[in-house]
Amino acid sequence: MANLDVQIQDLVGTAMTDQTAMDTFLSDGLAQLYSFLPASKLVECSTSTTLSNSPTTLDLDTATIGRVTNVVRKDVQGYSQTCRQIHASMSSRVTDPNDLMHVTDTDPVYFINNAVLNVYPDPTASQTADVYYLPLTAVDASGGSTIDNLSNDMTYVVVLYAAIRAATHLMAEEEDTELYAPIIKSLKDDYNIALATIGVKTSTKKEKDDDES
Repeated sequence: MANLDVQIQDLVGTAMTDQTAMDTFLSDGLAQLYSFLPASKLVECSTSTTLSNSPTTLDLDTATIGRVTNVVRKDVQGYSQTCRQIHASMSSRVTDPNDLMHVTDTDPVYFINNAVLNVYPDPTASQTADVYYLPLTAVDASGGSTIDNLSNDMTYVVVLYAAIRAATHLMAEEEDTELYAPIIKSLKDDYNIALATIGVKTSTKKEKDDDES
């Protein structure tokens, strides 16, 4: 399969040569895709990082970590237990052994405080925790034909988004509405069809587009 930039050019024409712009359009398309996907699909796109005795927490204040989709922690028997999310204001209660809200390794929790994700009971070398999140890595249009953690169908959606942006860019640059307006309309139709294929309700997507127009 051709690299992502070539896939965009196949849709809008070889006049689109701005690699930096295509990188941006693809990265924006990835973020847009995440905002539309149902929870079941977001799990498919997630990557993970493991917490142990070092480090025990995860700093979320980084450009590469997006929405947290799930957190699990191993109990003393080695079984992965899903962590409940609680508000940071409750953290002192769940960590207090004398409080009725105190939690154990079979009912772990996580909370986010000042952009730092904490798991309790604290992860250890043998009872680790895995944090699943959406990766927000920049997409290199000329670096390959796929996007990490995305299926082919989802990658196609991102490419279509980038192609719409590319065609709009070319229309403004060349001032050729007659050429590019039909291309943009066709790409938007294909985009909505592709979204429906992966389980996104296109009626909601269309309403959002109408509100922004």
